[in-house]
Amino acid sequence: MEIQNACVLITGASKGIGAAIARAFAKQGAHVVLVARSTDEIEQLAEQLNGSSFSVDLTDAAQLDGFIERVEREISPIDILINNAGIETQDFVEDIDEQKISDVLATNLLAPIRLTRQALPQMIERGRGHLVYTSSMAAITPAPGLAVYCASKAGLSRFAETVRMETKGTGVEVTTMHLGPVDTEMWDRVTSNPAFDQAQRRLRQIGMLTDVSAKKVATDVTRAVIRQKREVRHPKRLWGTMALAALPGRITELLVSGVNHRSHKESA
Repeated sequence: MEIQNACVLITGASKGIGAAIARAFAKQGAHVVLVARSTDEIEQLAEQLNGSSFSVDLTDAAQLDGFIERVEREISPIDILINNAGIETQDFVEDIDEQKISDVLATNLLAPIRLTRQALPQMIERGRGHLVYTSSMAAITPAPGLAVYCASKAGLSRFAETVRMETKGTGVEVTTMHLGPVDTEMWDRVTSNPAFDQAQRRLRQIGMLTDVSAKKVATDVTRAVIRQKREVRHPKRLWGTMALAALPGRITELLVSGVNHRSHKESA
């Protein structure tokens, strides 16, 4: 997809990966629409990038209701929707607060589902669009202290795979990012969990984990959108593990290739 002059909506855009993605797309000539709870931060970044900002609590279904329609009415039709917002857990399951469980699932899984559902009809009608989902290695590998986070990201990855199948032939593309350690505040918080920190240190000792910068992730996702790539993977040395995890989905797509999944809608 052509990025120049495209309208790109990015959730979780106040800092870290989201802010880096906003800068990367703005540099390519896109109009970026920044979404986060922290009003001051996204307003300042939007001003720097000549973009727009909306303060929204993604855990609140009422605030999300009709949100895409509002953005398209006030700003522009959305060409690229980047579902990047995410929050983590740091506790064993028996220690997690009930509200934390709700917030993690609402932010990491339900918000992307709700925003995708709202954005898709217009994208399909226009015959173009790109959906991006920031998932994680936690979607495909267990991690002590991150059980709820793992569950939310696993759900997100399967959701993205299924949306890709449902939108085949409509002009809408889907990219999923499966990320390991990214040099952000979020990773610092995750490693504050002693159980997870011990596990990730062991993986580093045997050379399986390496850090990547948020800027590198942002560069890769812009390229993925331009080239219509289905996945961004970091760290690269775990490419094989991620490829194996993706294999069942690829096999299923191959087995049903040629099937028009939207035929019942076209004949209605």
